[in-house]
Amino acid sequence: MKTLHSNPSKILTLEEFLQLEETNTPCELINGELIMSPTPTFEHQTILGRLHVLFFHAAESTGGNACLSPFDLHIDERNVFQPDLMYLSPAKKTFITPRGIKGPPDIAVEILSPSNRHTDISDKKEGYLRLGVSEYWIVDPPRKNITIFTPASGEEIPLRVFAGNDEVTSTVFPTLRFKADTIFPA
Repeated sequence: MKTLHSNPSKILTLEEFLQLEETNTPCELINGELIMSPTPTFEHQTILGRLHVLFFHAAESTGGNACLSPFDLHIDERNVFQPDLMYLSPAKKTFITPRGIKGPPDIAVEILSPSNRHTDISDKKEGYLRLGVSEYWIVDPPRKNITIFTPASGEEIPLRVFAGNDEVTSTVFPTLRFKADTIFPA
């Protein structure tokens, strides 16, 4: 399946994007272009479900929030992303609005799919780090690993890569701890 790109000669603004009808179809604004993706695979949703349970329970213990896609993250006037999962600490609860998150979450997570791999690794990584997301997690199902980037580590050098029996930890979400291989289907 392929991701649908709108007419690249028509650049949408944030205001135009927000006037679109509500939908459960993954729909993002990336560099002013409307991007629609097919529904995720079973493997993608299994990984997302497992991560959400871990994030949800750890967030409850801190008073923070774990937000599951589809829910918008406003990057700027030409970019509105829908990370698969976000964590917001209690200090960032004010960023949550009825129409999305307006401010950098502590963690944004993207699970790679063949149709979005390039976008998640390039355009979206740059956007998340520019916004000031404390940690950007890229979950790679074929490689069965989790790569974490931070504004300090930059776009090219990950802060850390977790795989197999490694215990996944976060510098901004210390109550979240799990073995990397527990989120991937056998």
